[in-house]
Amino acid sequence: MKKLLPLMAVGILVLGGLGAGAGTDSSEEFIMPDSVVFSRPVVYEKENLISIELTEANSNSMETGKPMLPVVSKVYTFEFGTSIDNVEVTFSDVIEQEVTKLIMPAPEKLPVSINSINKANKQEKVVSYSDIDIYPENRFSYSAGAGIKDGKHVVYLSVSLNPVQYKPSENKIYYSENAFINIEYTPPANPVTFPDDYDLLIITAPEFESALQPLVDHKNGLDPPVRTIMVTLDDIPAAGGTDEQEDIKLYIKDAIETWGITYVILAGAGVKEAEIFPVRYAYIPSQPHEDSFPSDLYYADIYNETGVFQDWDYDGDEKYAEFPTDIPNMDVHPDVYLARLPIAEASEATTIVDKIIDYKAHNKMMKKIMQLGGDTFTGNSQMEGEYANTVVMTKLPGYSTTELWGSNGKLTKSNVAKGFKSGVDFVDFSGHGSWASWATHPPNDEDTWIPPPTLISNYHGWLYIDFDFYMVNNAKKLPVVVINACSTNKFTESPNCLGWKTLSKSGGGGIAAFGASGIGYGSPGQETSSAMGWMEVKSFEELYNTKVLGEVLANCVTSYYNTFEGTFDFVDYKTMLEFSMFGDPTLAIQDGDDPRSVPVNRPVFHGVLEGLIDSFPQLARLFELILAKIN
Repeated sequence: MKKLLPLMAVGILVLGGLGAGAGTDSSEEFIMPDSVVFSRPVVYEKENLISIELTEANSNSMETGKPMLPVVSKVYTFEFGTSIDNVEVTFSDVIEQEVTKLIMPAPEKLPVSINSINKANKQEKVVSYSDIDIYPENRFSYSAGAGIKDGKHVVYLSVSLNPVQYKPSENKIYYSENAFINIEYTPPANPVTFPDDYDLLIITAPEFESALQPLVDHKNGLDPPVRTIMVTLDDIPAAGGTDEQEDIKLYIKDAIETWGITYVILAGAGVKEAEIFPVRYAYIPSQPHEDSFPSDLYYADIYNETGVFQDWDYDGDEKYAEFPTDIPNMDVHPDVYLARLPIAEASEATTIVDKIIDYKAHNKMMKKIMQLGGDTFTGNSQMEGEYANTVVMTKLPGYSTTELWGSNGKLTKSNVAKGFKSGVDFVDFSGHGSWASWATHPPNDEDTWIPPPTLISNYHGWLYIDFDFYMVNNAKKLPVVVINACSTNKFTESPNCLGWKTLSKSGGGGIAAFGASGIGYGSPGQETSSAMGWMEVKSFEELYNTKVLGEVLANCVTSYYNTFEGTFDFVDYKTMLEFSMFGDPTLAIQDGDDPRSVPVNRPVFHGVLEGLIDSFPQLARLFELILAKIN
């Protein structure tokens, strides 16, 4: 097997970015003009408050307790190595408009954790903007960052426009009908080019190398091939990084510049105190739950906007991605399409490799999705989980859904197991979670968790992974699972975190799991406006349109940054850094063979036992052990 050999150039590249290739010494500066036309703001009354909406808006300002006002984001893409020198925005004449009530404030962002207080504050808060003269003070902001788009390295420029301002003391809004944008930039003197030798780099712990070799052979044997190379942690040299994690990241950077790789798989678990694969922790705390959380985005965010290596430790204290010291100086945009397989033992590697190899033969899109939701934050008029499920369906035209909801009484463990077995393409969870479980509430009942536990899995969540996944025996048709909840991909807490269990489950489960590796957040009554609810909806939009799993993840993170630039708080940064995917980043969600036409060789005894599992789920563990012996 050919190895990716360590290169002495790594240290040079670290010191000089991409070297002469990324230089912007050209004296010729360019100006890109653009303009935006805004419609007239529309005022809607909502009880004692009003909301302001604008047709062109991509989002709203979501600063907790401040007025929610429409924001228009414009995203520009430039050749990698381009220097963004300045951005100027000029608005047309200001138009005044009186409003009769206060503008609705942005809601508080709350953890979507089963271990926290889940209900929204039922006491009606008095809205007061006495500390605000005019909001927002600045009418625009911008930021640049290096990223990846359609497999090519680019520079993104995000410009956030605030066409509407609000002066509470005068009960007036001020808006403009036009904005004129001038972007001054310098293209690279020597365009940056990368080789085109390999597509996928797999980095694994040595003990999993032989179990993963069939995946390498499979990828290289496809037509056209996904040109794949695998290295072990032992192959990665000490390249001058501050620790092993930085050496791995420098190796990925070297692989981009030496081989032209665009996809990366990190293969190995990272449970605290027993790491098989080194973990980078991001220090954005959510007290009292966690001081830090694992962030695989660290390994994907290679360059800043000038092509210089990103170490995520601006203040040099060896605590990475700290808020607010490190974060504002980080690029955040992924530069490779990266995912993790948190394998703890070789048998898990064999299971997931078999799933990936078999997937193309059994993945015909059936235009079906299963959705789980309820009342995420009780005490307000929105059933947040069910509402998010509904918004997801607007991104999946032609799809039918099985709604397992708190409001229709169908959210039971047996129904979820049957839903997996019904041949769905996707599973959409929207509620609360932990590393071990997912759960939600019935309407306006914060004291009750659903789905109800079985006799054995007496736990306040649906998927207590040591038990309930034994019910999920969907054989060959494997869905992509998206989980809007806390910590379901927190692989540092257990080798069996919920997201990974969906993949490592033999004979069922899923082919990929998107979720949070730390405490996630949601907004009562505004679930899809930001944070994990926004990521949930965007994931399905990307799955439907982009289809390649690694690109789905990277596009979600990049789009979040470009959409909310200018209004970030710690929740926004945390949302981007914790959103992760377990699976194969090169895998495409596209039509294969009809899974119903593919015979599955299973003993007749399987069907009998599965029927008993459905009827008596408390016996599932015993029956699964019997099935394992039969296999």
